[in-house]
Amino acid sequence: MKQVLVKRGQVRVEEVPPPSAAAGMALVRVSHSLISSGTESGFVSDGGTAGFVLKKARDPLNVEKVKRKLASVGIKGTLEIIQNKLFQFQAPGYSTAGVIVECGASVPGFCAGDRVACAGVGFASHAEYNAVPHNLLTPVPDGVELDEAAFVALGAIAMQGVRQAQLTLGETVVVSGLGLVGQLAAQIARASGCRVIGCDPVPEKRALAESLGIEAVCDPGELDDTVQAWTAGYGADAVLICAASKGSEVTAQALEVCRRKGRVVVVGAVGLQLPREPMYLKEIDFRLSCSYGPGRYDTGYEERGVDYPYGYVRWTEGRNMAEFLRLIADGKVRVRPLVSMTKPVDEAAEAYAAVTEGRAELIAALLSYGDPAAHAQPPKRTLAIRTQAPKGDVGVAVLGAGGFANAYHLPNLKAHAKARIEAVVARTGGSAKQAAEKFGARYCATDYREVLDDPAIDAVIIATRHHLHAEMALAALDAGKHVFVEKPLALTVADCEAIVQRAEAAGKLVTVGFNRRFSKLAEIVEETLRKHPGAATIHYRCNAGALPTGHWAQDPVEGGGRILGEAVHFIDLCRWWHGAEAASVSAERLGAGGAAIADDNLAIAMRMGNGALANIVYTTTGHTALGKERVEIFAGGGVLVIDDWRALEAHGLQVKQVPRGREDKGQAALMANFIDAIAGQAELRITAEDGLRATQLAIEALQAAAR
Repeated sequence: MKQVLVKRGQVRVEEVPPPSAAAGMALVRVSHSLISSGTESGFVSDGGTAGFVLKKARDPLNVEKVKRKLASVGIKGTLEIIQNKLFQFQAPGYSTAGVIVECGASVPGFCAGDRVACAGVGFASHAEYNAVPHNLLTPVPDGVELDEAAFVALGAIAMQGVRQAQLTLGETVVVSGLGLVGQLAAQIARASGCRVIGCDPVPEKRALAESLGIEAVCDPGELDDTVQAWTAGYGADAVLICAASKGSEVTAQALEVCRRKGRVVVVGAVGLQLPREPMYLKEIDFRLSCSYGPGRYDTGYEERGVDYPYGYVRWTEGRNMAEFLRLIADGKVRVRPLVSMTKPVDEAAEAYAAVTEGRAELIAALLSYGDPAAHAQPPKRTLAIRTQAPKGDVGVAVLGAGGFANAYHLPNLKAHAKARIEAVVARTGGSAKQAAEKFGARYCATDYREVLDDPAIDAVIIATRHHLHAEMALAALDAGKHVFVEKPLALTVADCEAIVQRAEAAGKLVTVGFNRRFSKLAEIVEETLRKHPGAATIHYRCNAGALPTGHWAQDPVEGGGRILGEAVHFIDLCRWWHGAEAASVSAERLGAGGAAIADDNLAIAMRMGNGALANIVYTTTGHTALGKERVEIFAGGGVLVIDDWRALEAHGLQVKQVPRGREDKGQAALMANFIDAIAGQAELRITAEDGLRATQLAIEALQAAAR
């Protein structure tokens, strides 16, 4: 399918495999998608590649990340990561309409053939096909064409702003900023029975608002006088700020023209340096409107389909979308006069250039994709990249094309003489194609099940989010493939046991991404402990750092939390070093604060069957200036210390000297062991049983901490 992608600040149209409709999602053949002159200009950087790179380099968060990477992986490794991040593509678009061609499981109220409008960044992209969660879909009513329905996301944004203003019949409302959202908000406010004053410095936008029935329009310099004249000197009942400005002048003016106890609602992106006096003297109600409405940015609502109760949240983002389309159907909102141009998707670059170059008369553009009725059958979800993969004995498919797969698994496979990368699979076609092209795969895909049917593939590497590990591993084993699963093996003991049993029944190899065992430093420790049998004590500290709020790794469904998701590394390593199973596990968690903080900060104590001890401290409350991992091993009258997997110190013990160097966590050696084992030239060193036991112990630690 054709999709609009932004790479290095430039708009391109590329062929990518269509997405697949997972549970709770519908596959939509798009008819039209909307380009907004304001919101989407952020996808396209001024100055092309140079401007895009400079914009990223000025971000303080990126600067801090670079500092940490320099300390851990050196200059060369850091440059590779920077290049990968800077030149990743973006998939713009968030407002489309089309026809459903396929529904995944559990999509209530929709079926193939339904006309729908779609919203959401990452879901309603500028592409011929989109996989959209059902709470971000709304039926298109009779009398509304699909090009009109493509305004649905912008309409919901405008409608939520109007709702936040709590307008009542007969009130006077100022709409400051008559771009696309402002034009829609002005019409919605007028349909609510209000008198509307539109304000914008651009004459063409004021003229457009007048043609759409707005009673009064003015330049910002005339706003004070206009409001005074239209309200008999009382001031506006409400002001909707739909402008975009880095300064706070628009906000200050809104406070000035608003009446005592009036309302000011910020819908656009403006400066918020607010003067206290007008707010204080008038007791103005100042609000910010959050995008489409309640449910926005809530993963449970948007992606998992958990709706808010109608009696408690009357207007969710989905209900706002539906109501906006009803206003179009009733003729109370007109959107076609807002369309500056309609271009076929192949001319997307031209449409973007016209809309974002600052021409005053251009507000919005539509991209068209042909008649969706002509494409009623679900498409094939693979795309050929090359006629054949490079030579190699073991054909491999990589499921997941995120940062870790791109940084480690794909490069390590490409460098291995026996590995042959056949396919790369990702949720989005753009991600799959980009990784497949970069690492020389034969084809890319968005549905892993189609890849499992390929007889050229001997093994799969699963590098997806944690909740998919068990499903994909079991399906791959059923298809007769060997399996490499990034840690954890699965999020439940039952799923881990099922994988172990299925692997044994199928006679296939399963390994887990416990790469630290393959670090040269870890191997030296293991050899040293074997030379000094007896009880040893290991103290493992992980200064993990906090994740952003809402990160998927902390989600109980997708990630399972960081103890299950990452601390299993350290649990497995301690088991291997001690050469014994844990006889008991206890744990304490930090304080009694929020659940995420408590569960991410654990002190775990394991007593092994041979009497040895392992203490693991996993904390997110430290500082990034300190290295992430430090391990102290006490045994045989001496001490071994691993400093962030870059150096090994020995005190009182004779060990092989390793010069301090770049970080070595064993990823390449782990992958090599898996490929060589499949080829019959090595014994698999980490098995599904190791993954099962690490998950068991992590869950026992979490349960002990909860008690």
